[in-house]
Amino acid sequence: MKNKRIGSMAKRFAKHQIEPLKAAFAASSHLTRKTKMELATATGLDVEQIASWFNRKRARTRARDALAKLEAAHVRLQQELELSRVNEAELQREIQESRSREAEMEEENRLLKQRVAIAEGDRQLVSLMRFLNG
Repeated sequence: MKNKRIGSMAKRFAKHQIEPLKAAFAASSHLTRKTKMELATATGLDVEQIASWFNRKRARTRARDALAKLEAAHVRLQQELELSRVNEAELQREIQESRSREAEMEEENRLLKQRVAIAEGDRQLVSLMRFLNG
C-alpha cells in the first residue's frame, strides 16, 4: 500500500515502513540504487518517497547535531563568563587593596615630610643658637 499526498500534507509512514528506513539509515545515511530498490520492495513506498525520507532524515540529523554543538558552545561560554566574573571581582578587590595601600603610603609620606620639616627647623634653630651664643 503506497501513501499518497492529501493536499499539502503527506501521510505519515506506517511503523512497518519506518523501521526498515531507520535501519538502512543507521547503516548508511546515503542511498545506493540497490538499497533504494530493496527498501521500495520491503516498504511498499516508491523510490522518490524513500529518497525524500532520507533527505529529511539527513537534514534533521544535521540540525540536531548543529543544535548540540550550539548548546555545548553555550555551556562553555557560560562557564567562561562565570570565570571572567570571578576574575573581575578578584581584580576589583586587588584594585581596592592597592588604593587603600596607596592612601596609607601617602599619609605616611605626609607624616615623614612633617618630621623632616620639624627636623630641618630644629637643625636651623640649633645653628642659629650656636651663632647667637657663639
